[in-house]
Amino acid sequence: MDLFNIDLFKQLTPQTTLLTPNSRLSAALLKKHHAWQISQDKRCWPRVDILPFPSFLQRLWRNFIASSIVETPLLLTPNQEQLIWEKILRQSAESDYLIKLSHTAELAKSAWITLKEWRVDLNNAALGTTEDSCIFQKWALEFEQLCKRENWLDSSGLANAICEKILTGEITPPEKIILTGFTEISPQHQYLLDVCVKAGSSITIFEPEKIDNITHRISLTDEETELQTMARWAKSILHLYPDKTIGCIIPNLKKLRDRALQIFSDVFSAEDTYTTDHILLPFNISAGKKLSAYPIIHTALQLLNIHPKPLSINTLSGLLRSPFLGEAEREISQRARFENTLRRNNVSNISLEKLMSEKSHFDFSRDCPAFASRIQKYLDTLPDTSQLLPTSTWVTIFDQQLTALGWPGERSLNSAEYQVVKNAWLTLLTEYAACDTVLGPLNYQQALHYLTYLATKVMFQPQSPEGAPIQLLGALEAADLSFDYLWVMGLDDTTWPPIPKPNPFIPQRLQKALQMPHATAERELVYCQRLTEQFTRSAKQIVFSHALHNDKAELRPSPIIATATTVTLEQILLADFAPPSQKIYATRTMEYIQDDIAPPIQANERISGGSHIFKLQAACPFKAFAELRLQAKKIDEPTLGLMAKDRGNIIHKAMEMVWSKLNDKTTLDQQDDEALMTIVTDSVEHALSLDTSNALKNTRYRKLESLRLQKLLLTWLEKEKARPHFTVIALEEKRETIIGNIPLTLRVDRIDKLDNGRQLIIDYKTGKNNSFDAWFSDRPDEPQLPLYCLTDPDKTIGILFAQINAEKMKWDGVSELTLDIDSVKTIDKVKYTDANNWKEQIAQWQTTLQKIGTDFSNGNATVDPKDSVETCRHCHLHAFCRIHESSEL
Repeated sequence: MDLFNIDLFKQLTPQTTLLTPNSRLSAALLKKHHAWQISQDKRCWPRVDILPFPSFLQRLWRNFIASSIVETPLLLTPNQEQLIWEKILRQSAESDYLIKLSHTAELAKSAWITLKEWRVDLNNAALGTTEDSCIFQKWALEFEQLCKRENWLDSSGLANAICEKILTGEITPPEKIILTGFTEISPQHQYLLDVCVKAGSSITIFEPEKIDNITHRISLTDEETELQTMARWAKSILHLYPDKTIGCIIPNLKKLRDRALQIFSDVFSAEDTYTTDHILLPFNISAGKKLSAYPIIHTALQLLNIHPKPLSINTLSGLLRSPFLGEAEREISQRARFENTLRRNNVSNISLEKLMSEKSHFDFSRDCPAFASRIQKYLDTLPDTSQLLPTSTWVTIFDQQLTALGWPGERSLNSAEYQVVKNAWLTLLTEYAACDTVLGPLNYQQALHYLTYLATKVMFQPQSPEGAPIQLLGALEAADLSFDYLWVMGLDDTTWPPIPKPNPFIPQRLQKALQMPHATAERELVYCQRLTEQFTRSAKQIVFSHALHNDKAELRPSPIIATATTVTLEQILLADFAPPSQKIYATRTMEYIQDDIAPPIQANERISGGSHIFKLQAACPFKAFAELRLQAKKIDEPTLGLMAKDRGNIIHKAMEMVWSKLNDKTTLDQQDDEALMTIVTDSVEHALSLDTSNALKNTRYRKLESLRLQKLLLTWLEKEKARPHFTVIALEEKRETIIGNIPLTLRVDRIDKLDNGRQLIIDYKTGKNNSFDAWFSDRPDEPQLPLYCLTDPDKTIGILFAQINAEKMKWDGVSELTLDIDSVKTIDKVKYTDANNWKEQIAQWQTTLQKIGTDFSNGNATVDPKDSVETCRHCHLHAFCRIHESSEL
């Protein structure tokens, strides 16, 4: 037991109240007081009064209300106050100009609290010196008048109200008040203490004596290294001294919470005396997460918001995958397939009515019957969303809706989920139901907006086991807490002290004059010096650390810790650490199996894909096997307009229609501008009419797409006019062949007959990066046109890409003879092949493609990307083929 704690406890009598700045210090002191009494062999002792300052004020007020026979003001909760501020701003004339209204309301509330704590009157002339402060002054006066009219008391005015009652004798303060752990006391609270003294109280400020300690300072590479090193240090101390307490202070804990939790969990996951479940690990993290950030609550808010506006595909996908809906476990496969159907059809958003409609393109009731039944129950019980109801009624309706949708799911909740629902969500609903008098009648969307807003403001941390030896804390929480060992990280010159952040609604001159929080660099420096001094009184062995780099610049140690003795990593005791994946891998017993040959294609096995088979097999045999035989395909990502493949199909169809009317270059040349425009327009409209994409159901978008395509095709036809004479003899021609034991059905975009009687095969491309070099090598990137060529090599004189793209339109191809077409080369001038003439090139393609086809039909499924960078960059099968793991062996 620390001597200074004993000195403090000896001063506690039944008439004494010990006040702390936060509940964490109060709980720690109360626990230590119990331990001290037990150490003296006591079995019972008088209850001591230890509580945080805000709780002290609330207790005085509750006691006054209980003893009063007259009507007293209603003390607002912080959430109720925030809702009032947002409502005031939302109804103000400035609301249309506020981009982030909720954030502005928080700043306004913060300015109000600061002015109250620093005892600044709202009519202070300084508040009229800036445009922002004038606007705030108007909002604040409205808030003050509203509270007075409704007989409400906000928490920042509670201290003033108590002072009035103490001065009139209606509230009696404790005989003795001891303050400990305070870095500073606001003028408002100081005035309250002065009033207590006038009423007969004695006030004592207890500061622990400075203890002899060892303080070290260490520089580490970056923030990530700091967290990991701190965790390893804490683990090593725990190994050596399991009965000691260890503090790990992270000034930016709110920002780094998730990363700190992950790193500490990884470092302690192999701890012999603890399980890998982070709930049972030997550390406790004080910072919570936003309630809305927990998946189970996020799902609940999404469910309440699924009507009446259309659902985005991402929202609907999240609900289809969520375990927190009714029958989610038993219908998981059906819901996954239905999601894939929506994405494949480029559905970017859809309303519930359309989803459930019998006329819908999708049969939701058949594909996901349980989910559809839940949605129908929800729609059947949905009230008139425009009616105005009190929040208590809306809370009941929200609960009924969630129940109808089967929330929180059919599986048992884990410990954290159960605590989130029971201790946070239900508590929030109860408090929100009590906001009738604050918000008044609301419609559905307004009621849901305020509930969602509160869920983003409520911070919650699932309960950890009592007595965790390692505490991860923020800087303010740790002030005057005592530990055996302490590490404080993040003390670089940009963080400690932090950059001033004055409130924009209070004139900076006023903030500077009164030394308000975060007003100036000087004040931040003094405040951080006080906190650092408190840290030095908290433990006998202390480590201060800072990073040398962040994403933007090099960092230096804060001048506040400059006097601490510098040490290196080698001088600090650190536990060995390797990520869990490395530990698992280190225990491996390797068995090597050559497993890159799949079963050959059977006679009754149907393989679709056409030329795509050869493209995938050439890129990577495993990719071809996985996508074409195992159907391991990437899920589609819907776009706001047409998908790229749909755009390509429409252009192909439009070009087919154009040339079915023109037939040859002579006819093309004979068309005047008006006639050609008519042909192109009719062809585009016909192509668009054949497409069933949801995007084209938007009349305005369809018109824009039609105009875009018309311009694109007219520009392309100008390039066609520059060619020598030709006749189009085939459009979308179907050709069948067998290559490498693979039966192929190919569809050629277009075949032109030249004046010499030979044929030119053309393939339309709508992308920007198409080049004939993709046809060569023993693993061609684009084998489609060479395959077309092999279906009738004697008649074919050349193959061409027709790149129809707004940014770059061009021909690109190779031929046997000169064709007088830009970017079309004869085969003897192509540097990508060693063939001297057309027949040699045909033979090379025959050999190359025959081998690729044979490899695929024989089951060659080797993980062998043609280019380990480019091929894998656009592949979605990394987790399946595990190429990165293989490359590390």
